[in-house]
Amino acid sequence: MPYFDAASSAPPHPVARQALLAALDEGWGDPARLYREGRRARLLLDAARQTAADAVGCRPDELVFTASGTRAVHQGIAGALAGRRRVGRGLVVSAVEHSSVLHAATAHTVAGGTVTEVGVDRTGRVAPAAYADALRGSAEPVALACLQSANHEVGTEQPVADVAEVCRAAGMPL
Repeated sequence: MPYFDAASSAPPHPVARQALLAALDEGWGDPARLYREGRRARLLLDAARQTAADAVGCRPDELVFTASGTRAVHQGIAGALAGRRRVGRGLVVSAVEHSSVLHAATAHTVAGGTVTEVGVDRTGRVAPAAYADALRGSAEPVALACLQSANHEVGTEQPVADVAEVCRAAGMPL
């Protein structure tokens, strides 16, 4: 699930800024409507969707724009869990995930799923063996495991490649 926001820590890319200004100037209409301004907005939206799809290597109809990174995370986690519901309802997350992931985990629990939280060491880093234990020890078969690549507040880098290998060994698709 690509995320283009840069955690609100960088200005928009010049091409993104240009697209935004064009949308404000010319694409202010409702792209679902047939009047002239709506059709113009639809053309701009379709062009933006094609450009973003090309950038991440997918088809435009596979790309979803959301209002925020938090919404994208919630939809991504909910969608992945729904798509793998035949596997199980288990979710594994690290204790230091972004709050949007932890809130999505809470929503999953409220909806009847199970969540296993993997602890971290003093530096905020998970141990791949702890992820392996969580995958084996989950109350339900695990449908999804989440791990951030780096903590945006303290900068701790996680052993993503090692945890991915643990997940692969446990039979989870990557």
